[in-house]
Amino acid sequence: LHKKYNEANKGPGSTGAGLTAGEIQDNQELKKLLDKILLNFPWWEDLHGFWHTNPSYNTMFSTADPGQDFVAEAQQHFF
Repeated sequence: LHKKYNEANKGPGSTGAGLTAGEIQDNQELKKLLDKILLNFPWWEDLHGFWHTNPSYNTMFSTADPGQDFVAEAQQHFF
């Protein structure tokens, strides 16, 4: 089951893989992908609630914070 779940996550990619189903529904572009996923895999939304932040089940999920600016933080220590 988790293999099919991960295959479905390739549609939204790493951008959508860490979001909740509600957050995906709020994004018009990702919602279109979600609608396609649910046609072929109607359990995706339920499983995503449990697995979206678990890298053992969701291989597309990243714990990286997209708001981090490592360059700016490093520069403050050197300049």
